[in-house]
Amino acid sequence: MADERTADAARPQLPVAADWFSLTWVTARTAVITEPHMDDLLRAGIWYLRGRDRDLLVDTGNGAGELRPYLARLARGGRPRDIVCVCTHAHIDHIGGFHEFERRLLHPAEQELAASVRNGAPLAPAAWSPEILAQLAESGFVPPPVLVNAIPHPGFDPYTFKPGRAAPTHLVRGGDEIDLGDRRFTVIDLPGHTPGSIGLIDHEENALIAGDAVYDGGLIDSLPESDVETYLRTMDVLRRLEVDVVYPGHGWPFDQARLREIAESYIRQKGG
Repeated sequence: MADERTADAARPQLPVAADWFSLTWVTARTAVITEPHMDDLLRAGIWYLRGRDRDLLVDTGNGAGELRPYLARLARGGRPRDIVCVCTHAHIDHIGGFHEFERRLLHPAEQELAASVRNGAPLAPAAWSPEILAQLAESGFVPPPVLVNAIPHPGFDPYTFKPGRAAPTHLVRGGDEIDLGDRRFTVIDLPGHTPGSIGLIDHEENALIAGDAVYDGGLIDSLPESDVETYLRTMDVLRRLEVDVVYPGHGWPFDQARLREIAESYIRQKGG
């Protein structure tokens, strides 16, 4: 009992955030939502793309704050929008809020990983296994003891938090299309970071929504579900891709020239 009290006293007392999410419109119909109180390791880009008949949400954040009510506040004319939700892969920072949505799309190779996302204490690296911490360190990430600097509501405990559980309602693979009525997206397979990582080509903006397959920073390829040889093949695909802009899973958009630089640098470093 004394040890539990000591552990509780050592935990930081975190304030309640006034707003858990932050939104930035990058074009007239494309916005990125982030969780600014998350550590960089789990502060993923949640891409919100408007269409005529329905909207598309690519990834969902960690599930600590409720995303669906936040999106309802963005509704035009006061009517909630019909939303299709697709996750690029099944790591918690991208699939934690998956359960909030009725139509949930995921690659079949991600189902096992999605089922395990509630295991452990995802927001408290102090409780993670030494093996996972070592694998992250191999990719250059040394997380702090807790991955938030505020909490989404009173009583929220980052040390015991687990995201909601939900299976996909639809399975998607490379070549499948998502139609918003006047805006079309094509699924592209981008495995390596995880076995079923995908991206989306937005034909309206000639953009790649990339998830964690590529972003402008240290890419993680040392986790148990990662595979460098597969990642190398994905990088070869990416360096040949003809897009104007990349909307990544972390950080801010970049252009085709930077996409090629990142992909070719990875190939040089990891290709042997």
